[in-house]
Amino acid sequence: MPISRFSGFFICLLLAAAPAAAQDFPSADQAEYRKMVEQAMKSGNYAQPETQSWDARLKVISGTVMVKTAEKDEWSKIEGEIPLDPNDVVKSSSDGLAELYLDDKGVISLSRNTEVEIASLEQEDAVFSLNFGSLVAKVKHFLNEKHKMKVRTPAAVCAVRGTEFAVEYSVMSKEAAVGVFDEGRVAVTQADDAGGGQEYLLEKNTEIVLNPTQKRIRTVPLSRMSRHRGALTGARKRLLALKGWRPRSAAKRAELRDRALKRKVIRKQLGGAKAGTKAGAKARAAAKRKAGARTKAKRQARPAYDEE
Repeated sequence: MPISRFSGFFICLLLAAAPAAAQDFPSADQAEYRKMVEQAMKSGNYAQPETQSWDARLKVISGTVMVKTAEKDEWSKIEGEIPLDPNDVVKSSSDGLAELYLDDKGVISLSRNTEVEIASLEQEDAVFSLNFGSLVAKVKHFLNEKHKMKVRTPAAVCAVRGTEFAVEYSVMSKEAAVGVFDEGRVAVTQADDAGGGQEYLLEKNTEIVLNPTQKRIRTVPLSRMSRHRGALTGARKRLLALKGWRPRSAAKRAELRDRALKRKVIRKQLGGAKAGTKAGAKARAAAKRKAGARTKAKRQARPAYDEE
């Protein structure tokens, strides 16, 4: 049975006071006293301060947005809202837009054709892996040691030290781009195989592009990443609207997740489904041709009548 925090603290005090207290006892009792305290410490599974996690929720704004969990190798089309857990993967289609909320402290806007994995939701070390596409974020309280956040891409790791930023990654070009808007800072570190782990610090209204063919990499005034200002404006407004945020119990989150994931499941074997669809279309076309041939044969077999 786990020992409470108070009990653990009390035992630590006993152990610390052991040398002073032992002076009043014979040597045999000193050893017994220390042994008793050590056994008490080893016997308990001390309750350490629990790591706080973000109450992360995904909201579909428009189009097709899917989620794949660590437990199931299949995509579920999401409608409305769903609580997110670590190792969930979110993917938007060519018409899909979504927002990810971190309590009432942050909004991450996911663009079209984007895939993000929720690697960690711990407030002390939240990690989001951008596999492809782009995201725009407006977050609070990332300028202290208590709350930390990273966005990883195959080309770079972005340690968020500020509040307004955007990240892009292209699978085709292997290129990553990061921009900081009107607030905050982001430390961008290249992947080891790309740039030896070199770090670049982005201040407000600056950006950087990391391309494997690029010889000289440097921070420049915000230009290319300015195209995400529209999404940032929306994220700012949404963050203000989250003031009435209410946390949900674990049971309620599980219920909502189960309901959302069962609405519409899109199997992994999409290629097989497409092949089946093509085969069905060919069969329907062949049946239509046969029906047309039969109709034509019947018409030709009818007797001809002269008009009076």
